[in-house]
Amino acid sequence: MKHTPDNPPTNQLGSGITESQVVEAVERSGYPLQVHVAAILRSTVGPCNEPFGVLEEWSYLDRDSGEQRNLDLHAELRLHDWDPQPRVRPKLNVLIECKQSQLPYVFFLAPGKAVRIDFPVVAGLRNDRIVATSDDDPSSWNLTVIHALDLHVDPYQVTPPFCHTLSKCVRKGSDVELSGSEAYNSLILPLVKALHHFKQTQAPPKTARYWYWDAHITIGLGVLDAPMVAVNVENGPPVFTAMPWVRVLRHEYQDKTAHSERDRIWMIDIVHKDYFASYLNDHLLPFAERFAQRVLRHPTELATGAAFVPGLGANAWNSIEQRMQPRSLVAGTARSLAIGRSIAKLFRRMPD
Repeated sequence: MKHTPDNPPTNQLGSGITESQVVEAVERSGYPLQVHVAAILRSTVGPCNEPFGVLEEWSYLDRDSGEQRNLDLHAELRLHDWDPQPRVRPKLNVLIECKQSQLPYVFFLAPGKAVRIDFPVVAGLRNDRIVATSDDDPSSWNLTVIHALDLHVDPYQVTPPFCHTLSKCVRKGSDVELSGSEAYNSLILPLVKALHHFKQTQAPPKTARYWYWDAHITIGLGVLDAPMVAVNVENGPPVFTAMPWVRVLRHEYQDKTAHSERDRIWMIDIVHKDYFASYLNDHLLPFAERFAQRVLRHPTELATGAAFVPGLGANAWNSIEQRMQPRSLVAGTARSLAIGRSIAKLFRRMPD
């Protein structure tokens, strides 16, 4: 072990403990992995020519116990310029938990793709949803921000395989068995609680009347220094595949939240440590840039939570962002005309 020139003679390992034991304990702890991931983030430059701001041992409040807990890393990246300052300021936030293990994590894959209109989490806006009206239907549509910006069909959304069930191999004597509770409690649950905390803390007061707003696109991410094994049991015998990126879906029911959020699907990305840089540069950052570009094109709709989308009655699923515009007198007139046409059709159907 090295010593600095000013190190006092008493600052050394005592009897009964060796340097190799200390090294082994540190390597098992996960801290070297945390430092490795933080170094990659600090060296990664975003679209504004700035690196991630990284905070290690980021604190959050456990929503169940109310106790303060720590997540390994919180990284934030600005996705907008300051001149001029946009009305809605897009940012990327990544909440990260790191785990090391010689034994593998096992992911039981589900068929198809996990297309969601509410992933990733968007925090910081006054309204979680955009109420849209149209010219071809008198109805209103309650759209998530991700849906309104057409990001539910982005390549980042549909690329990774996904699963509802994951486990971790643990030793039992000379055998190895699966433990679903260990993987969930030590990896997925802390990230879900951290995402919940971040969204709650970034929410502005209901009485706030700000001019400028933040739109934090927020990712929960597990980075593993461990074998990642995917199991596909869809057709025939199980197929085992080493896979560096899997998206885990976790359903929760929360009785005390708003009615629209009582049934919630949280989505957590899990990546291997040696794939982390590729995940960051080839997938997450391009997605974040597309998010930022669309946010900057629609500041009024996002700030007010209201929009007008022509033709929404005929197509309320795709190409919304290209049609979306601030709600205005013209939109109100078009909506009134749509209502008038519906009433006229109703009267035409009525008997004399």
